[in-house]
Amino acid sequence: MNPDQNCLVFGNIITMDPERPLAQAMAISKGKIIAVGSIKECCQTIKEPCTRHDYQGKTVLPGLIDSHNHMYGTGLQESLLDLSRCESISDILDAVHTYATANPHKEWIVGAQGWQINSIKERRYPTRHELDQVSPYRPVFLPRIYHAAAVNSLALKLANLTRETPDPAGGRIVRDECGEPTGELQESPAFGPIEALLPPLSHTEKVSALLSIQNEYLRLGICGVIDPGLTSDDLALYRQIKANGQLRVRTVTMPLAPTAMGKNAVSDWLKKLEKRTGSGDSQLKLGGIKVFLDGGASLGTALLREPYPGTKCNCGIQVTDTETFRLIAHFCGENGWSLGVHTVGGKAIDLALQVFREVDSKTPIRDLRFSLIHAYLWPSQKNIQQACELGVAVATQAAMQYQFAPGLTSQFGRDPIARATPIRSWIDGGVLVAGGSDAPTIPANPFLGMWHSTTRYVDALQEALGLDQAISRQEALELYTTKAAWLSFSEHERGALKPGLVADWIVVDHNPLECSQDQLKGIQVLDTAIGGMIVHRTMPPTTQA
Repeated sequence: MNPDQNCLVFGNIITMDPERPLAQAMAISKGKIIAVGSIKECCQTIKEPCTRHDYQGKTVLPGLIDSHNHMYGTGLQESLLDLSRCESISDILDAVHTYATANPHKEWIVGAQGWQINSIKERRYPTRHELDQVSPYRPVFLPRIYHAAAVNSLALKLANLTRETPDPAGGRIVRDECGEPTGELQESPAFGPIEALLPPLSHTEKVSALLSIQNEYLRLGICGVIDPGLTSDDLALYRQIKANGQLRVRTVTMPLAPTAMGKNAVSDWLKKLEKRTGSGDSQLKLGGIKVFLDGGASLGTALLREPYPGTKCNCGIQVTDTETFRLIAHFCGENGWSLGVHTVGGKAIDLALQVFREVDSKTPIRDLRFSLIHAYLWPSQKNIQQACELGVAVATQAAMQYQFAPGLTSQFGRDPIARATPIRSWIDGGVLVAGGSDAPTIPANPFLGMWHSTTRYVDALQEALGLDQAISRQEALELYTTKAAWLSFSEHERGALKPGLVADWIVVDHNPLECSQDQLKGIQVLDTAIGGMIVHRTMPPTTQA
């Protein structure tokens, strides 16, 4: 269908517009919705010639938005070593050997991000000596969820990381009882020197990654994402793809502050920023600056208020020092930038909100939509109150608890993890919460996130954790529509099906507000439309001209 063509959509339309939550039809012209209501009302609004999409009573939803999704990074994973099915160290070593044999031309053996320590029988990373057994002559780099990596001896040698190398600020080189590096590196300041040695991807490989992943997202009903933590090269790639008419998933990009380079380098980087949050259009828009304040819970690097169980003084890692973080936050407040801060642990949440309050006392931040990203390990009632007062949002990933709970309950105990990811408390405290996945760390499927946020059920534990933090089906759908649109600075463009907004919709096989819990988890997307154009279809066509 031509985007300039008129069309009608018939079905059980859940609009996410409180003024008219349900409708039978939509009228669309030039990629935008011009009427929503009864079939008669919409037919009277539209002019012929007109294309009709009759979904015969199936449920139609606004196109879903993932508020924290590394879309480009997820696309890059497809060409790398996949460890997601590994269940033991032996499986990892076999996978490395098989991949190395099948790819003799590759200078480095590089793993994809989406594998989990919880799935490994030994609950640890392979050591450099174990990796040496299967790849002694080619360097190995196996990153995990952007917060840690396992490498072999050759990789350490090439990066000049030895027993004499001190832990970098914001990172940790894990060592054995003799002080030798084991091959496990925690947080980007530690594994960054190795990343810098990786052969650069060709432009063709980068474009292919971004194009192919969009097909998968459209299949899942994801019509928009916030892609956080991008380099200047990544941002340029997005601009080129958009200029070529190849960016189909609406994207809000978040540039990553290079905090590992130190305060002076960050100051220079900030001075060179030419545009600011909100620049762009409905297809590609600049979001806030992204900062890592701490690490991850399963790694022992999330910044906690108390030491990790079994340790005397390890409270995690503060990845960005306070003065550098303060510099960035004040810059954002003074220059109209939004700011999204990776905060997993309670102490990181405390620090972020403390600095946000300092900035707000000089330049109000409410309209800038500062946000806490993740914020799932025990935010306090004071944190929730502060976030509400400041207008700070939370970008949550409900399925993160689903994925990490088995390991975290072993680490912290059942009751503390039942209190993690307190979406109910955030919402009841007046804080805007937007839903996302954190793909490739967690599967991108939005309905998995909706299902877990309403059930709190963890399959691996065969029980629900923290049912008092469950939310309603309506609230779960809002996380991925109206709330995510707001965090995307796009609430006047998308997130609902009402006149004046872009015609992004999906058709699903079950009504997420009424179906069973099992059906909710397994919802399939039958049709996806962006700007009135069908971009994914699995159901028999019902379109009539």
